[in-house]
Amino acid sequence: MRKWALKAIFYNEAGEQNFTYYEEKTYRTKRGAINAINGEWGEEIAQSATIDCQIDEDLKGFWLDDLDVYEVKEGEE
Repeated sequence: MRKWALKAIFYNEAGEQNFTYYEEKTYRTKRGAINAINGEWGEEIAQSATIDCQIDEDLKGFWLDDLDVYEVKEGEE
């Protein structure tokens, strides 16, 4: 069965891209995940991702650009 989750997309001044994957909640449909981004859960993920930029060494110098959905592959859950 396919499952979907949310990811945060970050950029820095050099145009480099970085990702953080959030699998606390998974969705049976891609539409369900997209609706979550536009709802309260998306707001919580955005706040968490913004904090990650401040405390995660791999994200220093990056900023949150967008939230997106991705398919959780079998065995990654």
